[in-house]
Amino acid sequence: MLRDSRIVSLLWPPEQPPEPGPSRLDAQTLLDDLDLREVIRALAGNDEQREPFVTQLLQEMCAREEVIQYRQEVVADLLAHEALRERLDHVLDGLTELVQDRELHFPSSWPVAQVAQRASTLEHYVMVAVLLRDALQDEPVRSAGLQALREKLRSLVADAWFQQLRQELPSLRATLDRVRSVTVGINFSPSFLPESAALLSIDSDGIEGRAPFVERLFGKGGARGLSPLYDIDVTNPHNPLYREVLRLVETAVAPVTQALRGYTQVNAFALNHLERELSFYLNAVALTRRLNDAGLPACQPRIAPLEARVARLEDAYNVTLALRLGAHKADSVPAAVSLVTNAVAFDDAPARLWILTGPNRGGKTTYIRAVGQAQVLFQAGLPVPARSGRLSPVDAIYTHFPLPEGTQVGMGRLDDEASRLAQIFQAATRQSLILLNEVLAGTSAFEAVALAIDVVRGLRLLGVRAIYTTHLHELALRADEINGTTPGDSRVGSLVAEVDAGGDGDDGAEHRRTFRIVPGPPRGSSYASDIAQRHGISFPHLVELFQRRGVLRHHTG
Repeated sequence: MLRDSRIVSLLWPPEQPPEPGPSRLDAQTLLDDLDLREVIRALAGNDEQREPFVTQLLQEMCAREEVIQYRQEVVADLLAHEALRERLDHVLDGLTELVQDRELHFPSSWPVAQVAQRASTLEHYVMVAVLLRDALQDEPVRSAGLQALREKLRSLVADAWFQQLRQELPSLRATLDRVRSVTVGINFSPSFLPESAALLSIDSDGIEGRAPFVERLFGKGGARGLSPLYDIDVTNPHNPLYREVLRLVETAVAPVTQALRGYTQVNAFALNHLERELSFYLNAVALTRRLNDAGLPACQPRIAPLEARVARLEDAYNVTLALRLGAHKADSVPAAVSLVTNAVAFDDAPARLWILTGPNRGGKTTYIRAVGQAQVLFQAGLPVPARSGRLSPVDAIYTHFPLPEGTQVGMGRLDDEASRLAQIFQAATRQSLILLNEVLAGTSAFEAVALAIDVVRGLRLLGVRAIYTTHLHELALRADEINGTTPGDSRVGSLVAEVDAGGDGDDGAEHRRTFRIVPGPPRGSSYASDIAQRHGISFPHLVELFQRRGVLRHHTG
């Protein structure tokens, strides 16, 4: 019977319970730097009340291989069995209503007005347990989580205690349904003033107010009063007759009250976590199928040991960007048409620490967000946006993205950046993932290169997986020098965001960004002039603009 504080968890194996402690991923990293708000919304089924649970689960960043595999197997079962998904979707609504009913825990003294509600809750409880059992009854599930849940539900429904409750509830409901109204007799004085009253009977039919004229004319309708039906103020039951009504009703429902006392240990909260977990999994499968329907891959990566510190993904992409593209495309136009996928590689070879350079708006930030997103989803046990992959868990993700001006009062930008980098180095381990986006842009290029080299040397010495996006091309050019002068087993490599020239590159033609991220030396330019031309702020554009506005004071050749 479901008297345990928890039934089978689909997120945590019995031998691997949750570990209390601080989350491994702070909210700013999850929501802002990794840009996972829309993914959280999708995993919550667009239900704001479910978002805190999803957010907390992603922030936990579970690094235990057994737990990740346990979850992956549940997802695999749900992806493989459409009928099972449909049945569980059907049961989920009833399960949600049940766990939201906080009346299931009975106090020692029950107000009579709550007895019917509590009986209804138990009826709901029995119905949901049977539906869950039936949903899993004949499905060939292979995951340990769903198999254990199926056996638990089979045992519950077959339990003598549960069968007794299931058999008693119809008769208890019938007893409650017989108490729908009371008939009151009133005595009048010779002056026709009401002077006394008594209760005459308890009836199983409700009383309706005075019938409309047409119903009275044609004899329609059931038991009707001689006057309209007036509401009773149940919040102020001081009238002796009202108290007598309550006493009689308590007597009438006493058998129900007594019977329900035998089920005070029923704990709806044993199903509370199951409701949230089922919702999370079903929404995750729906998200995966939505991506597949758009022509985008999603895979369950093979799990590598934590100590291996590896990541290999083929055709990876930023899932948030995919969702946004899908929201702006017609159903007939798959997101895959306009989304570029890239490989992700952290290993002894070619590198575990990448310096990523390339043009502005060339996809660098989108890429490092995709790396972080894949790691978060993987450690939640969910499919990741890639065609195939093999990943080691990380113990935490640390990010350093530009903050709005003035975020740190009393500190310059360089001070702020240095402080945040110091916090990362104080907390990170060899098993961490560090994503640095345009760090040390708050000083001169000469000073920035020197500082950035020290940062990269520190990352190599620590042995982490990291990506450092920057416009400091000299930093990437000195990767071999850093490898040769700094001890460590996180080899430094160079990634570049590729571009295709619109012409021969000398006639002012704009370079086309391909959004492909590939290993290679830096190109030596951020192509800021392309952006200046696009927005009309290159010098020739400005001359033309000022001439059209008539604001030039001298001739410009």
